[in-house]
Amino acid sequence: MMSDVQKRMKVVETYKKLSSLRGAAAKLGVNVKTVKKWVDRFAKYGKKGLTDKRFKAPVKSKGRSR
Repeated sequence: MMSDVQKRMKVVETYKKLSSLRGAAAKLGVNVKTVKKWVDRFAKYGKKGLTDKRFKAPVKSKGRSR
């Protein structure tokens, strides 16, 4: 059984192979928006972006201290 990260990595790899969001979505039986989400997260954050469905980018501090 594949982990969530492995499934998401497969989405990214399929997209890279086909160079098509729609093609990858059709081949894997998922929504185009899903393919775009994982491809974008992988492009921006690498494999770490695929680790959790509630992944949030680090928040930049405005230099304030309490």
